Amino acid sequence: ISATVPGNGQRDLFNESVEETGTIVGSGGWANIIDKYAKAKDYCNAPFEVRHDGSRKTIVPTPGEWIGDARNGHPGRSRRVDLRCESATAIEFPSDSFDAVFTDPPYFHNVQYAELMDFCYLWLRRLVDDAAFKVPSTRNEGELTGNDTMERDLTHFSLGLSQVFSRAARALKPGGPLAFTYHHNTFEAYFPLVAAILDAGLHCTATIPCPAEMAASIHINGTGSSVIDTIFVCRSTATNPDAEQSTDSLRELLANDSALLQAGGVTITKGDIRCIIHGQLARWAISDLRATWDREAEMRKKLGRVVAWGNSPRIKQVLADGFFVALGQDESLSKVAAKGRRRADARVSF
Repeated sequence: ISATVPGNGQRDLFNESVEETGTIVGSGGWANIIDKYAKAKDYCNAPFEVRHDGSRKTIVPTPGEWIGDARNGHPGRSRRVDLRCESATAIEFPSDSFDAVFTDPPYFHNVQYAELMDFCYLWLRRLVDDAAFKVPSTRNEGELTGNDTMERDLTHFSLGLSQVFSRAARALKPGGPLAFTYHHNTFEAYFPLVAAILDAGLHCTATIPCPAEMAASIHINGTGSSVIDTIFVCRSTATNPDAEQSTDSLRELLANDSALLQAGGVTITKGDIRCIIHGQLARWAISDLRATWDREAEMRKKLGRVVAWGNSPRIKQVLADGFFVALGQDESLSKVAAKGRRRADARVSF
């Protein structure tokens, strides 16, 4: 990376800062940024999986696979890649054209993407001569995040998610999965997911917890927040029967999930348990409300049904602090996980 420095002409600032002074400047430094970019491009050319064996990691190549429209060094081998800068709430795709849909929606009001992006955008506008950079800000009334200042509430979030999921569901081939991740400390933030999945006519066939954050991340460090996301797997047809809905069955699910996470080296916290429970309860809600769900009803009314379900005595009991205390003290999580570890290798149908 070169730059013109007053009085010194053209200088290679990257090499100077790293090689001559040994200094890494900024958040991670240019050295890390460039190294990550190079590794990402290498991964595109030769993707791989990682197998964990205790503390050891083994790279497992996927021969013949690549990511992108063409594979570097292999002329004649290409595939179609379609990138669009459009709103997912309005875009149309042909019916039965997707094998699968994978997405990562905003986690309600956890991150204000436009407000954060504006810092970078103001600089990019000065560098990029393109119509997409003519607007003064990235902020948009239709952005699918909760935002009190811009009066974007759960209803706004629910309407947008419903439009996105419904369009994706129409484009899926029969039985194809729509999978996405989600994470929030409050159970109410999961209600829009329930409404959107039901509006799309989908079944939630699995909720799978997985590590998604580093505990040292600046925006969650010291907050007691979970580092665990839930992967929701949804299909137009159910591939497994609805799970039993009881505190005992939830304990068993927690035991199994905890065993798998601990086997992967994750230390489970109370915040993690809370988010895992939220994901499981969202799946219960979808199962309970499906038979009488009216897709054509006003969103506030539909959301009200989910709220009423979440406020029922049975669900409030599960969410009560006493449940977490009982899980953590009466039967320690390590003991619960030990019970679940016997099932850790069992195949999960989803």
